[in-house]
Amino acid sequence: MTHPLRRPIGLAVVLALALMLVVANPRAAQAHDSCVIAPPTSMLVKVVAAVNVFSSLLSTEAPDCPDKFAEVEPILERDFVVDNTTSPADRADPDSQAPTFAPCVRGMAADLFPCDGIDMLAYVSHAELGTTRANDIWGWTDPATRKDYALVGATNGTVFVDITQARRPVVLGILPTASTVGGSTWRDIKVYEDHAFVVSEHTDHGVQVFDLTRLRDWDGTYTEYDMDAHYIGHGSAHNININTDTGFAYSVGAGPHSAQGLPNLVTIDAPSATAGSYQANDAAFGPAASEAGLSGSVVLTDDATGATADACQPLVGFPAGAIAIADRGSCNFTIKAANAQAAGAVALIVANNAPGGGTISMGGSDPSITIPAVMVSLEDGAVIKAGLPATGSVSTNPDAPSCGTGLHMIDINDPVDPQFGGCFDGNGYVHDTQCVVYDGPDADFQGHEICFNSNGLAYSTNPAANLFSIVDVTDKDNPETLSVLGYSGSGYSHQGWLTEDQAWFMHGDEGDEQLNGLNTTTRVWDVSDLRNPVHTDTYTNATTSIDHNLYTEGDLMYQSNYTTGLRITDVSDPASGLEEVAYFDVYPDNDNATFEGGTWSNYPYFRQKGVVAVSSIDRGLFILKPRIPGVE
Repeated sequence: MTHPLRRPIGLAVVLALALMLVVANPRAAQAHDSCVIAPPTSMLVKVVAAVNVFSSLLSTEAPDCPDKFAEVEPILERDFVVDNTTSPADRADPDSQAPTFAPCVRGMAADLFPCDGIDMLAYVSHAELGTTRANDIWGWTDPATRKDYALVGATNGTVFVDITQARRPVVLGILPTASTVGGSTWRDIKVYEDHAFVVSEHTDHGVQVFDLTRLRDWDGTYTEYDMDAHYIGHGSAHNININTDTGFAYSVGAGPHSAQGLPNLVTIDAPSATAGSYQANDAAFGPAASEAGLSGSVVLTDDATGATADACQPLVGFPAGAIAIADRGSCNFTIKAANAQAAGAVALIVANNAPGGGTISMGGSDPSITIPAVMVSLEDGAVIKAGLPATGSVSTNPDAPSCGTGLHMIDINDPVDPQFGGCFDGNGYVHDTQCVVYDGPDADFQGHEICFNSNGLAYSTNPAANLFSIVDVTDKDNPETLSVLGYSGSGYSHQGWLTEDQAWFMHGDEGDEQLNGLNTTTRVWDVSDLRNPVHTDTYTNATTSIDHNLYTEGDLMYQSNYTTGLRITDVSDPASGLEEVAYFDVYPDNDNATFEGGTWSNYPYFRQKGVVAVSSIDRGLFILKPRIPGVE
């Protein structure tokens, strides 16, 4: 259902960017989420050589990544009115009134939000939260007081909201972000042993740890809290999952912390005025740099066309055996590397073009590239170029972390003393994961700790770029991939959750609606055999929005689908199909397959049965309650 437009539709979001293809090891923010995506403009090769074996394909990644959320227009104050004073009890006792309670009546709540079978218990605006844009959400029930709290992620931190009286929530305060540089759009929160663990794609953010029992002592004013511990074994991270049975957290899509260093070094030799070592990021294509390194003259590229130092055309007058340095922009990273290699370069240095943007792990796939490629920051690139001519080398950084962007394991059994626990990067970038002590039907792995991963390597219709993988992490020193599969109709392997019996995995793809012109789609995987999962069904409902985070509770799946809101689906018998049973659309403007607003995530696990907290990117926090038998 839709509501008449309340603001312009961001068509630029649909048209802005050429398709990225295979990114084997991207830094989280650059990997997908900061990039607007659009349908491909040419036919893509789709090759799957065999199950678990994928062919490398030519990359079509774009050199720059516009913010896909650029069209979001936050609504800071409540822009609707509810009439909940019509009952005799309300008129007699104004203190009992719930100022934003709006039941779903004849398909609408508050005369604004399309709905079916879900009431709005309360709404908390951005102005009340102290935020301007929301993202993830999680929850906590205090075991001592039995109070329920919503933990609302935002660009500027994590907001704590007491929803024990669900029709009259109370905002307590905020844990500010640990960093304000870099990817501010993303924050993720999970809870273990009464402590919140918070990651962000902000540079050098690490994992914030906050003792939630401190909320018991709230003084009645909006409070700015400090964290109780800070893990800096990584810097940015896209997401975090916690296995509460083992006390291990799994950060995914993580980038390095500056205290540890980037994976590579560019060294400029004396007597250059800029002699010294400069940290550099890596690339998904070509060989990795070696510890011994590659040495030679460092030469600025010249392709005699346009911005001559971008290496987007064949190089002119380049000396074979030298190290090429080129500017980012104008063409794919793989094209720069191919042109440098064709001219005889032994390595490529790319200087970033974003002031203060640090570096990124360069995406792309081209099996013909045989030279290492690394990226330095704009600022370091300018210094290096100012000191040319010079000799130098490209090598690995022996002090850099080695977890890549896969599973970064953290032992949090002592919540305020988190310790590095291991890592696994065997299947490339992990966008999201669910790690459990397995108790499903596969007897071979019962009692093992298993992670079910959504490996979104690139926005692409190529199955090799979007994977579903299952990894046994029981032995943190020797994790084992049990299976890794691509799937047809892919766009971006995003996130998923197991059913209660752990026999099925509900899987969301964030790119298939745009890239393939589909209605909102959820894939169903039979994971009763962990070494041979089977994609058994593709559930497509009547809506057109992009799906985002989903969770299961009992026989129901709670799915946050951007512009069509919270959708609740019956997953009691996945073998026979899924069926939507209720919805509440928090974005009444339209149902477009865009990122212009709507719900990011939801949390359906409170003590109060049936209460669901829903985060809205543009509006803030909704407290909802479905009217479904067995849930009320």
